[in-house]
Amino acid sequence: MPPRYKPIEDCRSEIKRYSGQLDTGTDDDNPDLRSTGSTNRYKQDLRWYDHWLDDAEVDSPTDLTPDQANQVGQVLSKEFNGTTDLYRWDRINAFHDWLVRMELAESNPFEKWNKDKDEKFGFTKRSEQSTQLKDGEQYAVSQGEIRVMEENVGRNRVRDQLVIRLLWQTGLRRGEVSGLTLDDVDRDEREITIRESVAKNGKERVVAYQQSLDGLLREWLDHGYRAEKAATAEHTRLFVGERGAPLSGDRINEIAIEAADDAGINRKLYADANASVDEDGNPIPNRWLISAHNIRHGFGTFMINETDAGLWEVSKAMGHSSVKITERIYVEDDPRAGLGHLHKYGPK
Repeated sequence: MPPRYKPIEDCRSEIKRYSGQLDTGTDDDNPDLRSTGSTNRYKQDLRWYDHWLDDAEVDSPTDLTPDQANQVGQVLSKEFNGTTDLYRWDRINAFHDWLVRMELAESNPFEKWNKDKDEKFGFTKRSEQSTQLKDGEQYAVSQGEIRVMEENVGRNRVRDQLVIRLLWQTGLRRGEVSGLTLDDVDRDEREITIRESVAKNGKERVVAYQQSLDGLLREWLDHGYRAEKAATAEHTRLFVGERGAPLSGDRINEIAIEAADDAGINRKLYADANASVDEDGNPIPNRWLISAHNIRHGFGTFMINETDAGLWEVSKAMGHSSVKITERIYVEDDPRAGLGHLHKYGPK
């Protein structure tokens, strides 16, 4: 972590109280609560915000004005690339929402800018990873890369191959995969329910998987692999870690990263805001070319470009809050888009 940010214990009292609230809602073993990794990212953003408040000579976040919130957006846009600025804004905004709920502040000064923050500050959904690609590299993982990753998993072969193939066939987020229970999987219909408490957008949805996943599911569930690992812990989560506890979203991400690295198709790209530093204070790269999110992006890219599925269907399957998000991420601007349909179906 950048050494210039104060530890949470030395931050403003409101930030410390909110940090305690975050800790209360954190449990890696409970799919309904936030993971430790997610909470740490929130805290890192709060530490940055406390540092900004120092620079702006604002004594308390409850004193912040809409004009100063606008300044936060401008600074975030200048300091960070990829999605870091957008996510940091969202987490600081959530902190101010909490201040209002606790009646520590009358209003949220960030609310005024939320509706058009992407356009106003230049925030983007494009990941920093995608800006670091070399010639010939793609942000979206391909089916061929998935196959070679499956061939290079670690000693937990069945589980890790199942994780990678399920990510590829469903486009689920790593946190959503982590939260799945045995009851969420309908093996007869080959469907998986992502419950409200697990879905990132808080809306239940159902996704389908293909017949090629059946064999790995049988090995994992019917041949004793899961039962052996879960023997020391009582829970119904689909994926189990080495010591029996539910497999966390961070560990699922590591499975994807390590398989791609062992396959010789992965490399480190850059250091994000959560990176550790070396003895000279230089950030150590911690973001990889291929991660669980790249598999999800590969799913979306495949569905949009290789199938007849429409934007609405893909958006619902991926759990996007809006079709506009799906369109912005996966559809390139094409002035001739829809022309074939106009020729064929246009009104006479």
